[in-house]
Amino acid sequence: MSELEAKSVVERSGVLVTGEVKGEVVALDLQNGCCYGMNRTASRIWQMLDGPKTVELICTALVADFEVDSETCEREVISLLEELRAEGLVSVRAPAMKTS
Repeated sequence: MSELEAKSVVERSGVLVTGEVKGEVVALDLQNGCCYGMNRTASRIWQMLDGPKTVELICTALVADFEVDSETCEREVISLLEELRAEGLVSVRAPAMKTS
C-alpha cells in the first residue's frame, strides 16, 4: 500500500448508500453493516470524490472554501483519507507518471 502524498489519486470504493443530514454525509456500507457519519469538512471531501481526484486538487478547493493554510490542509486531508482507506471507503493510486 503506497503512502498518500499530494499527487496521489483518490477515489471512492465499495458500494455505500449515502444521504445527507443537516449538511453532513451519512453513509451505510451494506456489506459490513457499518454506518459512517462525516462532519462538514469530511462531507465536502466525500462530495469531491465523485470521481478520481488528487489530494492536491482536494486541498486547493478546501483552502478556497475554509480558513486553513495549505500545509495544515494537506496534513489533515491525508489523515482523513488514510482513515477512509483503512475502512475500505476509498482507494488510492500512485501519482501518474509524466511522459515527455
